[in-house]
Amino acid sequence: MPPPESASRIAVSIVVGVGWLIFLILFLAFYAGGFNIWQNLAIMFVSLLVVGAILGPMWAYWGIKTGQVPQKKTRRRRVRRTRK
Repeated sequence: MPPPESASRIAVSIVVGVGWLIFLILFLAFYAGGFNIWQNLAIMFVSLLVVGAILGPMWAYWGIKTGQVPQKKTRRRRVRRTRK
């Protein structure tokens, strides 16, 4: 079960993903005929960059906020025992 504070991020991710798929379907069905293959690919890549620009900072902030800082390994000092 995800933490409650990440529920809004998950909801935004789902909405953006479904919105992107709807955009691609509508674009390819109604508007792609007027462009050549390279223009269609460019529009798809730009739309993917927009999705990344929306979701990337949101999830990066979450990752930074919840990430663990690696601990430095400290070396133990060896205590030499002397014979008496």
